[in-house]
Amino acid sequence: MNMFLGACGEGSETLLHGEFGAHPPKGTRYALSLTRTELHIQRLVPKPDTDHRTVLQLIDVVGCHTMRSHTIANQSAFFSVYAYPLKKRKVAVSSGRVRQRTARTFQVDSADCYEDNLKVAERWAAAIKCLVLGIPISSETEISRSLLPRPRRLLLLLNPFGGKGNALQWCQNHILPMITEADIGFNLIQTERQNHARELVQNINLAEWDGIVSISGDGLLYEVINGLMERPDWEEAIKMPLGILPCGSGNAVAAAINFRAGFEQTLGQELLTNCTLLLCHGAVTPLDLVSVTTASGSRSFSFLSVAWGFISDVDIESEKFRHIGPARFTLGTMVRLASLNTYRGRLSYLPALEGTAHRPILRSITMAANGSLPFQHGPLHRTVSDLGLCKERHALCFQEVEPADEPTPSPSSPPSSSSFHSSSFSFENLSEELVADRREAGLPMSAPGVSLSPRQVHGPPDEFLAPLDQPVPKSWVTVEEDFVSVLAIYQSHLGADLFMAPFACFNDGLIHLFYIKAGISRAALIRLFLATEKGTHFDIECPHFIHIPVRAFRIEPLTRKGILTIDGERVEYGPIQGQIHHSVANLITGVNQVKITAF
Repeated sequence: MNMFLGACGEGSETLLHGEFGAHPPKGTRYALSLTRTELHIQRLVPKPDTDHRTVLQLIDVVGCHTMRSHTIANQSAFFSVYAYPLKKRKVAVSSGRVRQRTARTFQVDSADCYEDNLKVAERWAAAIKCLVLGIPISSETEISRSLLPRPRRLLLLLNPFGGKGNALQWCQNHILPMITEADIGFNLIQTERQNHARELVQNINLAEWDGIVSISGDGLLYEVINGLMERPDWEEAIKMPLGILPCGSGNAVAAAINFRAGFEQTLGQELLTNCTLLLCHGAVTPLDLVSVTTASGSRSFSFLSVAWGFISDVDIESEKFRHIGPARFTLGTMVRLASLNTYRGRLSYLPALEGTAHRPILRSITMAANGSLPFQHGPLHRTVSDLGLCKERHALCFQEVEPADEPTPSPSSPPSSSSFHSSSFSFENLSEELVADRREAGLPMSAPGVSLSPRQVHGPPDEFLAPLDQPVPKSWVTVEEDFVSVLAIYQSHLGADLFMAPFACFNDGLIHLFYIKAGISRAALIRLFLATEKGTHFDIECPHFIHIPVRAFRIEPLTRKGILTIDGERVEYGPIQGQIHHSVANLITGVNQVKITAF
């Protein structure tokens, strides 16, 4: 036993210790010790054996459930721990590690009556859940279910057309089982069209939810954020915790969340598993937003980037290759390199630091448990326990938690999300003033993928920005160049495998402005973009590649044709500007981040 306790590590406080049987019972017994970061499992019977010691890192655990036997005569209680630890791949040709589900069920049988055994099982389950959710406990804490918050209720918005179109399948096979194990209640809605999510979140009763999660690429999160900012109660609405589970092509924010959690860079289902695991942990980090104003005067809020030139060309032109998933960007890059364009423009910015020099671094479907009937707005966590997605619940009876009180909708509350319907965009939706402005500026009335609909966007004032028809303030720096690409980015990643700004944080109060000047060779450009996969592009000596941390920027194209994007979505072509707004929103990252104060 001393050997086992020593394995917990020096200085690591043991919160709970106990001896339990196994399920299914095979005469095996285990000693369990729980620390703040690990669950140590040591086989005692038939004999202690170091080869059978298991350490579960709690960062890999999503939940713990208590259960009882279907046999009434059995007075034992049970608790199951659900985890997704990293294990070596079974395929020899593939290197690295992958997360694999493990469920360990332990039998509490030290007492003669079920109620006493249940108290022990509930204490262990409560302690594990507290540690997973970041609720502080110690060996002196009286551990019980009362320490736990009520189960979270999440609104899941799924874009079935994102990426390769497999979001719904991935959701059913990977996401729903994991959040069920974490006791998270949910309502899942598939979006039908562009701006469906934006319209939905403008009208829902936010008091019903503890978070809104986008199951898609980055575009759906853009809709959610701007829909919240268009609400009259935007100041409160934008504080709603927002999550993202990557099922699209770009998946930049998901990659940034994965990176900030300390996980290895990964793609596809492995990135999805990592992000779902972090969603189950539930920790929230403040998120900076950038208010962006375009030539027509429309204002929106961006969480990722504004791009012009090479990067936006690749992003939009590669849409035709969407069916191949994230590889579309690699193919699009090769196509654009074959006919490299340059763009004359004026770039202005407000440096974040005094004396910062140019330096090269560089239809609405609401799904039910049986897949057909709509959810009822009862205690939503009960719908989770009915899903039957945990194998262990078929063998043992699940101990229901008392339902939390549900808010009673007022007579004026918005309709249920399943009843939403709105017409698609039409030219008649444009205001007369906007149409006149666009005609006078020589801009097209519409363009594929460009939304021109005027919207009432709220938000904090832009104290750093002058109107687009006026000069920038004197404290700004202006550069007029022939550019290959201009990128304003505020996250570490531009895509799941584009590690553009490793130093960027969710709430550092900075816009990282990159630009590439004309004159760079194709070979040098290829080296730069290949290096972004690992974030090593700053090690390449390239005088054409410039990075400046800024608080605000303005891009004024002097070339007639080009593509501008906000968070990967195409917007009208013309002058565009933006400024950072520190910690406006909240992002579910799963780990407690160090709060960074803006410069």
